[in-house]
Amino acid sequence: MKKPNNFFAKKYISSLVIAAFLILSVLTAYNIKTGNESPESANTEVKETAEENVQETIGDNDDVISSNERPSVSRDEEDDEETQSEKEIEDSDTSKEEEEKYSYDGKNDLTWPLIGNIILPYSMDTTVYYTTLDQYACNDGILIGAKVGDEVVAAVDGRVVNVFDSDRYGQTITVLIGDYYEVSYSQVENVKYDIGDEVREGDVLATVAEPTRAFSLEGPHLFFKMTYKGEPVNPTDYLKS
Repeated sequence: MKKPNNFFAKKYISSLVIAAFLILSVLTAYNIKTGNESPESANTEVKETAEENVQETIGDNDDVISSNERPSVSRDEEDDEETQSEKEIEDSDTSKEEEEKYSYDGKNDLTWPLIGNIILPYSMDTTVYYTTLDQYACNDGILIGAKVGDEVVAAVDGRVVNVFDSDRYGQTITVLIGDYYEVSYSQVENVKYDIGDEVREGDVLATVAEPTRAFSLEGPHLFFKMTYKGEPVNPTDYLKS
């Protein structure tokens, strides 16, 4: 029987040993290289990279607010907002009080501001003749004949909202009486109230003045006007009969 060739067997084994050594060397070198880069280092690099990307995105843009921040409101601003809210509530309460206080609704009769004859009636549908002006025109109030110095009284409770002079109607007092109603007293003097003053029914507001040049031939009188929501209405429909 023929014996195996020991030379070739030894050579084959040597080759395997060398190959194994080379593989082991490569693996060792790779482990040494990767071992120097710990997971913490890798995580740190990832975190720093993410932060840099965030900084590049936000930059100096003041309009961007990070998710961890809330817009701050100063104490002064909070106080201003509270003061404004309180003022609005107070204004609302004041308006309610005025509505309740001056609540004329057009149903009750008004007191005549003075006793006299109507020398020129209310007329907004047709024209009436103005003697001094010698012309026909509409009349948005009534002219009540009187004497200079006659007292003019408040027709109803209210608050004075205007006092002014005009060339046509002379001095005028306008009084808010509630529910969008206002009354005006013109061709007067010696006005006893200012804007904002409260008046009661029957209070003396002023006295009859000399008529303006536009009404010189009509003679002394009180021009009495009434409006609802800013539109004139016939005062004789509301005065006591």
